[in-house]
Amino acid sequence: MLDPNLIDPGVFAAESRRLQGSFSLSDLDERVWSHEYFADKQACVSYSLSGGHDRLQRPFLDLTVTADLPLYCQRCVKPMPFRMEESSRIVLFADEERLDEAMLADDELEGMLLEKELDVRGLVEDQILMALPFSPRHDDCGNTALEAVNQDKPNPFAVLAGLKSR
Repeated sequence: MLDPNLIDPGVFAAESRRLQGSFSLSDLDERVWSHEYFADKQACVSYSLSGGHDRLQRPFLDLTVTADLPLYCQRCVKPMPFRMEESSRIVLFADEERLDEAMLADDELEGMLLEKELDVRGLVEDQILMALPFSPRHDDCGNTALEAVNQDKPNPFAVLAGLKSR
């Protein structure tokens, strides 16, 4: 295998290998770096991947992805820090029947079919996309004008309650 991001997951798990590295967001696939939340496309994402076997002797990959990502606040549209520390265990299955059985038996299980070649960069990209908050926001944007506008509005449920009592 010429690409250092490609591994044989079965061998990787059987030999309990470890791999560490980092990527700039701009080095990743467009589905990641083109995401509207990122305030800095040059931010660095670090990962650690290790293989092994669980108590049921199933091969697995443990993936940890960490990064300090500046994201745009969806309230004030200014950059805000976001600390990402995501870990997952991906259990590898030889066939789809065993994978389906295991997934039905354990809701928490993350599993995938055992492939001859696996792109580590793709695993990292998927982990980043799953870890992003739905709507990143500061706890307090410090925007007094916005707070004043929101204070002036009556509670819509209070207005409805007033209409109902009439």
